[in-house]
Amino acid sequence: MSLFGTSGIRDLCPRNVSPALARSLGELLGEQSKPWLNISAEQADGPVVVGFDGRRSGFALKSAVIAGAAGAGAQVDDLGLCATPTLALRAKMRRAWGIMVTASHNPPEYNGLKVFWRGQETPGAWEHRIEEALEARQAGLTRPHHHAWSSAGSINTVGEKAAAAHLKLLLKSVDAKLIKKRKPRVVVDCANAAGCALMPMALEAAGCRVEVLNGVAGEPYGRIIEPKKETLGALGRAVRRLHADLGIAHDGDADRAIVVDEKGKMIGLDTQLALVTKDALEHTKQKSPLVISTVESSLSLREVVSSHGGRLSITPVGSRNVAAHLRADGAVFGGEPCGEYVFTHGVGVPDGLMAGLFFVELFCRSGKLSKQAKEIPAYPIHRQKIACSNSHKKDAMTRIAADWPFFKPSHVDGLRTDLPDGWVLVRPSGTEPYMRLTAEATTKKELEKIVGVVGRIVERACS
Repeated sequence: MSLFGTSGIRDLCPRNVSPALARSLGELLGEQSKPWLNISAEQADGPVVVGFDGRRSGFALKSAVIAGAAGAGAQVDDLGLCATPTLALRAKMRRAWGIMVTASHNPPEYNGLKVFWRGQETPGAWEHRIEEALEARQAGLTRPHHHAWSSAGSINTVGEKAAAAHLKLLLKSVDAKLIKKRKPRVVVDCANAAGCALMPMALEAAGCRVEVLNGVAGEPYGRIIEPKKETLGALGRAVRRLHADLGIAHDGDADRAIVVDEKGKMIGLDTQLALVTKDALEHTKQKSPLVISTVESSLSLREVVSSHGGRLSITPVGSRNVAAHLRADGAVFGGEPCGEYVFTHGVGVPDGLMAGLFFVELFCRSGKLSKQAKEIPAYPIHRQKIACSNSHKKDAMTRIAADWPFFKPSHVDGLRTDLPDGWVLVRPSGTEPYMRLTAEATTKKELEKIVGVVGRIVERACS
């Protein structure tokens, strides 16, 4: 069984991510005894915090998780609709397990189950043990412990309390006095999903004049749920029509923030990451400060880190990897070029709400985002998804490695080669049935050459 990808369990629902699976997971984490986890009883025990991103299929999955956990005797905090960082903060404060029902940026036919422990994404070794325990239960080798009616767990509805705690942290993360003085006009696109629960309120509380797009949670969605250049046309038009100072877009569970400048133009993901990193480096007192990013990080990020006397540490793709290295290595910031940023003063997981407020403050401090973006070096970059079934990915990567046209690639996460005038990366997606090809070069001609050679190899291997 291979349930977990780079961001929890995620697949088509209910065919693969089913209420039965959700209930079994709730039972496992809700049971007082967890011999399969190989940690102390004090660490293993605790309440279970549950929330969801508003998908139609999420109601059934959330209810199943709660039924399993409460039936196993656990106290359950039901947050209802919430952002993933809101749930992570609640799990941290309660020293609890957390299960977020979300498929993040994936289309509505997908859903997922993302597991947290005391506010942190569970380590890969724990996920493997959860998979084994679920597999044993499905095979009939183990059975859930049936409690007497008097031992059933309680269910507490605490969405407002969890949101209030997150809002308090968000407002502490920015210069609210400056924002209230400037009163920036901000358009926020909540994607009819988890961002609706808190982001408009957070912007208003910080002192912004707010216009909300897709602000009622639930399907049908007002736009494709993944925020990218092709899906943010309405946000850009609204920013221009209202003469707003910036726009912010979230994905399904609001752990990402994508920013549109005052001209209605989306700021490139690599440029966004470089802007946040630059600010973190300029405001740290550390000598030779460390920044964490992934194998997909760009030339512009490397140049920003180098020019500010910093060091860049590279991890496999996935916010869990970034967050874990940030904690372990004492880095000043960690982020991925998909709009996911882990702030040292934040929850400890990617927080799209905090990221959105950061860009609001950045505008108030330093002026138009379009001008600031132009100061970041930018090079031609290519990102492509090539269809490849999950069952075929391992074989495809073997074939790609055999035909790899460059000398000694890195195997940190997929195959990556750094070239004199750029770099290229091929890796299997951990959340979708695709192979991802990413390349960057100092010139468009060189980029087209790299993509042409590697693209043919990947397409042949995936066919």
